[in-house]
Amino acid sequence: MSNSDPMQSLLVVIARDATGQIVTRITSHRDLVGAMHTARCVLQLKMGAVRGEVHRQEAPTSNYAGQPLAAMSVDDLARELAR
Repeated sequence: MSNSDPMQSLLVVIARDATGQIVTRITSHRDLVGAMHTARCVLQLKMGAVRGEVHRQEAPTSNYAGQPLAAMSVDDLARELAR
């Protein structure tokens, strides 16, 4: 994969609700670590979001059914706060 095409490096942060439906979709121009920080913030701020995922960008109407590059849940956030 060539980095000369900026579209190839875009990541998408999505948040899902308890039913698995996407409730937020944010295009990220950051690296994976930065995109995970965005996912963490979305989980803290978006009412009803229970899972944050980072994917490579797909079509605007994609449901991102494939394996995410990274993921976290509200349970993960609670464990982080408990440390």
